[in-house]
Amino acid sequence: FFRRSINKNVVYQCKYGNNCEIDMYMRRKCQECRLKKCLSIGMRPECVVPEYQCAIKRESKKGQREKDKPNSTTKEVNCFDKEEKPQIPGIKPLDPSQEDVINKLVLFQEEFESPSEEDLKKISTFPTGESEEDSLRRFQHITEITILTVQLIVEFSKRVPGFDTLLREDQITLLKACSSEVMMLRTARKYDSRTDSIVFANNQPYTRENYRSASVGDSADALFNFCRRMCMMKVDNAEYALLTAIVIFSERPSLVEPTKVEKIQEFYLDTLRAYIENHRPPGRSYFAKLLAVLTELRTLGNMNSEMCFSLKVQNKKLPPFLAEIWDVLE
Repeated sequence: FFRRSINKNVVYQCKYGNNCEIDMYMRRKCQECRLKKCLSIGMRPECVVPEYQCAIKRESKKGQREKDKPNSTTKEVNCFDKEEKPQIPGIKPLDPSQEDVINKLVLFQEEFESPSEEDLKKISTFPTGESEEDSLRRFQHITEITILTVQLIVEFSKRVPGFDTLLREDQITLLKACSSEVMMLRTARKYDSRTDSIVFANNQPYTRENYRSASVGDSADALFNFCRRMCMMKVDNAEYALLTAIVIFSERPSLVEPTKVEKIQEFYLDTLRAYIENHRPPGRSYFAKLLAVLTELRTLGNMNSEMCFSLKVQNKKLPPFLAEIWDVLE
């Protein structure tokens, strides 16, 4: 109960005076007082294991069980019988629906990869001066790039198979919640390890110092560390596309049909697992590492929210589009 309440960010309301005696009966009747009791006896929200880490643990246990099965040792395959890569014994190939959805995701990912030339021409320049005005213009430049990026994320998300089956309220909830996390994934795809910079569609490299000089650099180190880690893992286009779909269909507060969203996400998780089993060396650690990426993305998304609040304190207003999609209140 405590883990579920913290992970889902649930707000309960007591109907009995906010001072219920929590026993076997009242623990079901009043969830607010039950949660208060959990906190009063020392249970700490920051110690709750996120759902993605639970998934990693389940995956690890599943892999161990399969290793312990009798006859689990693989037989040697004669690689000269066929020209194509032999199917790994014991590994189920991707089914047609999974292959179809991967092809669609990669295609849409490429289609909504970069803003149009016309949109890019409208973006203000990135000045290098040290004045306060230069800093404000750099901030404007970064926000304009961000608007174009988030618009592309919205268009991509609308086309992800399964998204159009959801209620409109849930579509809006998911788009608002996922946009900053998906933006981090897109940023990682733009990372250039040789120069330790992020190269967007305008072909201008952005360094950590560029981010700091535009007043949006508080989370730069965490973002660049994430980009470098993804680069070292050599995540391919299909894996990026599937990760993006998994992020889009994540559990979020206020969903009207959370079970439906969860089932769609399970399909993409299963597809990612099957893809990795068929395209990566044997062993399940790579799938677990990608699941861990989802936890890191949630942290980066929270840091983005904190940055938006910090900008508000500094009287640096976000454009209305970003303020609305990230719920930055006036």
